[in-house]
Amino acid sequence: MKYRSRTDIFASILQSANNPKGVGITSIMYKSFLSHYQLKKYLSIMLENDLIKVEEDEHLYKITEKGLRFLQLFTNINELIDTTKEYNP
Repeated sequence: MKYRSRTDIFASILQSANNPKGVGITSIMYKSFLSHYQLKKYLSIMLENDLIKVEEDEHLYKITEKGLRFLQLFTNINELIDTTKEYNP
């Protein structure tokens, strides 16, 4: 696997948590290819910045509106970068 930036990892976590019912920490770990330690570090940053929320009683993580916006912008930027690669002389 190639090097991933923090932004790539945030997007991966948000994509994993993009379920209306919420997802557990193990599911996010496996889908994002992160260790428990790494995931906890990133989740704390994302919780502080309101990109993701946790349902304490059920221990499920859900993406917030701000997280959905981040994910949409991330996708749009990646699409722009991919299309510009084709036009390199």
